[in-house]
Amino acid sequence: MYRTIAFTFFGLTVLVVAAVVWMFSVRASVRVQVMRDPVSVETGIEIAKSPEQGQLQGRVVEHVSDSIQEFTVKERTEEASPVVATTTGRVRITNRYSKEQPLIRTTRLLTSDGKQFRIDATVTVPAGGSVEVSAYSDVPGNASLIKTGTAFSIPGLWIDLRKLITAEALTDFTGVKSASSKIVSEQDIADAQAELEINLLEQAKQTLAAEASITQEMLADPCPVGQGCWDAIYLVSSIERKSNATPGQVTDTFLAQVKVKVTAVFFPRTDMEALVRTKLKERIPEGRDLVDFDSSRVLYRLEQADTGVETARVVVKADAMSRLTSSNPALRPEALVSMSVDAAKQKLSAVDGVEFVEITLRPSWARKLPGQKDKIDMTIE
Repeated sequence: MYRTIAFTFFGLTVLVVAAVVWMFSVRASVRVQVMRDPVSVETGIEIAKSPEQGQLQGRVVEHVSDSIQEFTVKERTEEASPVVATTTGRVRITNRYSKEQPLIRTTRLLTSDGKQFRIDATVTVPAGGSVEVSAYSDVPGNASLIKTGTAFSIPGLWIDLRKLITAEALTDFTGVKSASSKIVSEQDIADAQAELEINLLEQAKQTLAAEASITQEMLADPCPVGQGCWDAIYLVSSIERKSNATPGQVTDTFLAQVKVKVTAVFFPRTDMEALVRTKLKERIPEGRDLVDFDSSRVLYRLEQADTGVETARVVVKADAMSRLTSSNPALRPEALVSMSVDAAKQKLSAVDGVEFVEITLRPSWARKLPGQKDKIDMTIE
C-alpha cells in the first residue's frame, strides 16, 4: 500500500512538474501582415507673424519689381513662302457729306474682314469731293496683301459719318517680300514675358528672404541648421505686361516688359510637417498608424495673404498610407492567450485590414498559445 501511495505521489509530481515546464517553456511567434490604405487631407492652415491659438508662426512679405529686355526672334523654317513686310498702296477717300472733313496722318482705314490700315499724310476731303493719299498696313504679313477696289470704312469718324465718308483702294497693296521668316508670334511675346517673370521671381526670393530675416541656409534642402529650417511658398501676380512688337510683325528683335508683385509666406519646416502629420492622423481611426509620409510630396497653395499684418491662409494637400498597429486591441498578445492556433488565426484574419497571419509555436508539439501574454511575440508588418 505504501509503495502504491509513493508511486502515485511520484506520478502526480511528475505531471505537475511537466505542466509547469510546459506552461513556462511554450512560446509563440505571431506574424501579422496588414494592408496599407491611403489617407489624404486638404485643409487650410493659418500663418501669422504673431500667431494666436491654432495659427503657425511665420512671415508674410511682398515685393514689387519690373524688368525690360530685348529678345531675338527665332527663325521659323516651316514657313511655306516668304513673308512681306508692311504693305503700302494708294487709296481714294470720298466725302458725300455737306462739309469738308479733315483727316490726320495715321487715321485708320478698316476693311470689312477686320484688316487695319493707316493713311500716311494729313488730308482734308472737300464736301462732295475726294482726295487720294498713300496708306500702309498696321500689321506686316501676307494677310495685308489686298486688291484694287477693296472698300474701307473710317472707324474714327462719328458713326453716322461713316456711311457718307468712305475709302477704296486705287492700287493693289504690296510689300517687299522678305526671305526671313523671323515673324513675332503671340507665343514669342508670351514666352519672353514668362521668362522675365521667372527671373524677377528668383531675384525677389532673395530680397523677400532678407526682409524676413531668413538666410539662404535656412531655406536650403537639405538644411544644415537643424531646427532652424524654413520653407516658403510664393505667389506671383502680374501687374503689367508690354511689348513693342505685335503678333505677325517681321523683325529680328523685340522688347518685352513686365511688372510683377511677389508675395512670400515663410514658415518653420518641422512645425509645418508636424502639423500636417497631425491633420493626417485625424483622418485615420484608432488602432491605425501613419506610414509612408513624405513631406516633399505635400502641396501648398496660397489662398489669401495680408502683408500689412503679416497673416496668410495656406491650403495644404497631403497624402500618405495608414496601417493597423499593435495598439489595436485585436492585435495585442493578451487577446490570444491560451487559444488554439486555428482559433487565433481565425480571430486575427477577421480583423479588417489584416492580409495574412502566421503562427509558430515552440516546442513544435504544443497546440495552444501560451497562457501568458509576455510569451507571445507579435510582429506587425
